[in-house]
Amino acid sequence: MEKEFILTHKALKVSCKLSQPDHGAVQRVVLGVHGIAGSAQDQIQTGIAEEMAMFRSAVLRFDFPAHGESPMPDLTLPGCIESLLAVADHALALFPQVEDLCIFATGFGAFVTLNALDELLELPVKVRLVLHTPSVRMERTLLSMLQITEERFWVLENVTIPTKRPIDLTYRFYQELKGHPALAHYNAPMLILHSESDEYIPMDDIRHFRGINERSKLVIIPGTSHQFVEDGAWDMVLDLTRDWFEFEQVLLTDHI
Repeated sequence: MEKEFILTHKALKVSCKLSQPDHGAVQRVVLGVHGIAGSAQDQIQTGIAEEMAMFRSAVLRFDFPAHGESPMPDLTLPGCIESLLAVADHALALFPQVEDLCIFATGFGAFVTLNALDELLELPVKVRLVLHTPSVRMERTLLSMLQITEERFWVLENVTIPTKRPIDLTYRFYQELKGHPALAHYNAPMLILHSESDEYIPMDDIRHFRGINERSKLVIIPGTSHQFVEDGAWDMVLDLTRDWFEFEQVLLTDHI
C-alpha cells in the first residue's frame, strides 16, 4: 500500500511516498534518501521500499528540492538537510510506537544524511544507516560527474544535468558542499556498501571513512560500477540492507 502526499514544513514543501505492509504492525521506519539527479521513484528507492515493506517496515521516500516531483525549484544543501529532518520527524509522528529509524541513503543522499546526523541522533529512537556508494567528499564527486574543474565551474556559474527533470547546479551549491565536509567520525552504526570499480568515488575515501568510524562495516561488492547495474548486484544490496536493518549485522567479511 502506497500513499503520496506533500509535507509542508515552514517554507518547505516535500513530495513524499509512504509504503506500508499490507498486514501486521509496523516494526520500524525506513527513510529512503536518493542521490543527486535521483528521486523517490528511481529504481533504487522503489526497490528498497518493496523489499522492506515485506518485513513489516514503513518506508518513507521523498524528493530533494529540484528533484523528482518536488515543488521546490532551488537546490541548496541546507534545503536538503532540512527536508530530511522534516521527513524524519513526520515519520516518527506517524509511527510513534517504533524504536528503530533506519535510513537507506545513496551517493549525495548519504552526504546529506551525514551532515544531518547529529540532529537525527537526538531523536527518541535508535538510528542505523545503510550508506550506498556514499559521496563523503561530495564536492569532488560533483566535479567528477560533471567532468569539469572548479575553475571552469566558477566561470560557468551554473551547470545543468540533463535528466528527465533537468537539474541546475550552481557554483554556490558547490561551495556549500565544500563548506560541509562529511569525511568525519560519527557515533552511529552504519553499513557502507561500495562498488568495486566506482567511477566517481575513490576507494581510498571509502576506506578512510570506514577507518575513522569504528561502528561502521564496509562491504565492497565485487564486479560492480557506481550504478550497480551488473547482474546480481542489486539483489546483494537488498539482502545486505535487510540484514542490517533487521539484525544490525551482515555475514560478509568486512573490508578495511
